[in-house]
Amino acid sequence: MMWRQALYACAVLGLMAPAAQAAEGIKLYQVSSGQLEMDKGWLTAMRDVGKKISVPVAMYIIDHPRGLTVFDTGNNVDVSDGKCESYWGKGLCGAFFPTQKREEVIDRQLEKLGYKADQVKYVVYSHFHLDHAGNIKLFPKAKHVVQKEELKAAWWPEKFQSAAFVLKDYDATRDYDFMQLTGDFDLFGDGSVVVLDTKGHTQGHQSLQVRLPKTGTLLLAGDAVYTPENEAGAIPGITWSTTHSMQSIDRLKLIRDATQGQIWYSHGIEQYAEHQHDKPYE
Repeated sequence: MMWRQALYACAVLGLMAPAAQAAEGIKLYQVSSGQLEMDKGWLTAMRDVGKKISVPVAMYIIDHPRGLTVFDTGNNVDVSDGKCESYWGKGLCGAFFPTQKREEVIDRQLEKLGYKADQVKYVVYSHFHLDHAGNIKLFPKAKHVVQKEELKAAWWPEKFQSAAFVLKDYDATRDYDFMQLTGDFDLFGDGSVVVLDTKGHTQGHQSLQVRLPKTGTLLLAGDAVYTPENEAGAIPGITWSTTHSMQSIDRLKLIRDATQGQIWYSHGIEQYAEHQHDKPYE
């Protein structure tokens, strides 16, 4: 029995070793596309409705040896510096008001860290809502990684979902190089950056699992988990499917526990403030 256990342990270690080696050299930066002022009830259904809050709009820059990657592109550049109504319109700006400066847009965030937008190989989208895919047009040469169901929902949303999709963000991207996924996907084939199917917030929502040699496993939740309240069981205030949303939250928690990792929220005020933003996680 003992030799069988030893062989099993060796086999597991052998399977894990390539992924650990492949993670060497990866760096991850967390930045924000400014903030959104909103009713907290949009994030936590039936809880704190009417309470106005200002939340970060998290984005991520991942420097992988095989390609610079961006996860989410934030609010469109044209809502910067108080120009919201001219682009989103009065209704959307009344519900989600962006306090985004031009230097907080993803292309400028890349420049601050020594990169350029045209160096980005992959742009991964949690989903196509206005604060996550707003700047797709800044990356015409990249490969755009998105669930196939999300593209369908973005181009032809159900009526109750339509407000959060801003068609002019992506109306000229039909000929872009889209990687249309139907589930999980290992982006580099080494286990270091894995797209996770976390549908619920939208039909094609996805999160990103990033394995770093020093920091460990980070689960970039996107809008699958807005806040720690959602992780603790509060239903997200905006969701296509409550059932799928709660299943996706449970999935992320299970992966977190199995990998001894961390879940990073899309709009967690306190968590974002605790993180470093001017130097990478390694």
